[in-house]
Amino acid sequence: MNREAKRGGVRQAVEKAAPYAVAAKNGARQATAYAAPRARRAARAARVGYDERLLPRLEQAKSAAGPASRKARARSEAAMAALRAGVTPREIASVVRRRERRARCARSMRRAGLVAVAAAGAFAAWKWWERQSSPDWLMEPAPATEMPPEDVEEMAAEMDADATREAG
Repeated sequence: MNREAKRGGVRQAVEKAAPYAVAAKNGARQATAYAAPRARRAARAARVGYDERLLPRLEQAKSAAGPASRKARARSEAAMAALRAGVTPREIASVVRRRERRARCARSMRRAGLVAVAAAGAFAAWKWWERQSSPDWLMEPAPATEMPPEDVEEMAAEMDADATREAG
């Protein structure tokens, strides 16, 4: 086949495919015009959802991971120091036991303090209630103590004798 024949075949193929290419190009433009606003709306909704839902959760996860990462870093530094200094597992276990014992003691002291505060509050409330439920004005006066007449005469005689002794 010669070159001219090949060119003719290509021209014929281009002429036959040209309408399909134009239709495809127009269809792509229409699809872009149809899909672009919807894609922008979906992207905007995704951004809002990210800002409203996902971002706070990510921040919360980061803040929660902070203490854990610090603890892990401290543990790895302690392990490296132990390896460098030649600390034995027995020494590490004793330090761990001591720390746990101190933590238990601190917890029990906090609980005892809480119980003491609650007891003091209950006692104060009880005393206040006692004063409210039995005030002085509500109490009956104690009955008068009367002395028999002969006792009164003896007491008066003793007082007179004491007065004369002091004067004389």
